[in-house]
Amino acid sequence: MEQYGKRNILFVLIIGAIIFAVFINQVGPARLISLMGNVNKPLVLLVLVFNLFNVFAFTKTWQLLSSADISFSKLFKFYMVGAFISNITPSFGTGGEPVKAMLLGKETGMSKAECFAGVVSQRMLNMFPFLILSILGFILLFFRPELRLGTWELIALLFSLLLGIGIFVLLIYFYIRKDKLSSFVHFSIRFLAPFIGLIKKGFDEKAYSEAVEESINSFHGGLRSIHSNKKGILQAVVFSFIGWCFDILAIYTVFLSLGNVSLHISVLIITYTISMMSGWLPLFLPGGLGITDGTMAVLFVYGGVPLEIAVLATLLYRLASYWFNTLLGGYYLMMSLNSD
Repeated sequence: MEQYGKRNILFVLIIGAIIFAVFINQVGPARLISLMGNVNKPLVLLVLVFNLFNVFAFTKTWQLLSSADISFSKLFKFYMVGAFISNITPSFGTGGEPVKAMLLGKETGMSKAECFAGVVSQRMLNMFPFLILSILGFILLFFRPELRLGTWELIALLFSLLLGIGIFVLLIYFYIRKDKLSSFVHFSIRFLAPFIGLIKKGFDEKAYSEAVEESINSFHGGLRSIHSNKKGILQAVVFSFIGWCFDILAIYTVFLSLGNVSLHISVLIITYTISMMSGWLPLFLPGGLGITDGTMAVLFVYGGVPLEIAVLATLLYRLASYWFNTLLGGYYLMMSLNSD
């Protein structure tokens, strides 16, 4: 496991180096150094502050949805460890969720299913404010008269928006219909059984299916418990909105630090939401690394931002939101392992 983790970290560092090299090549080393020298340093620090506020808000959302009696500071550490795992694991951005649930269960003695239900509920709930902001950005885009969307650009925007809505609706559907979730999981097991058998010798499909069915029942029991907490859900939605807004503020502050304040709010929101969704698609890339960066830079350019500013803004934002969170989560993971 330790060797696997080191291999993943090395893979992430290599991809990061490639991205950095490509971006430098686009702008030119001398020009990039010149631009970096003119960056407003206090505003860059503010970007990090907004990024931390984003994580604080999402941690609070998780706390409100969980029945665990645990301090916010410990939950924050668990959240960051989960972010680290998700950022180095090619797993649809969800590789850290089981780890977060495991750490919570170990700390509180709660069942794995109940802990995992809280983690998944937080992810599901976070989708709602995200989609609302996506729709808002899409609407604001049409209040920008100088921007003329072509047919293909409009199709791409609609596809991204519908993709996010579709994923959210599917999650809600599986939440409501436990039987459909069970059918989907069992179908997936049957489909993947031949491939799992190649990797895991002696794989018992029937026994595995029975264990999964028991987990689904326990998991849905945990979800029902969360669903009964109406006040907690409402407060969690508010904090989730706040979290997303802080993340968007972080990007806006990046542009302020570069002296570029002419970016239209619709372009900022649309670029942000589409870039985040693009990072969900490539299962083989950890944390959407490369895809999110490239999509963000290209969309900023399309929105009227000069190439060199778009590239540097993307680099600074990803340094704060991806690399900083990965390093902090890795630090908390090492602290947790050393204390065992």
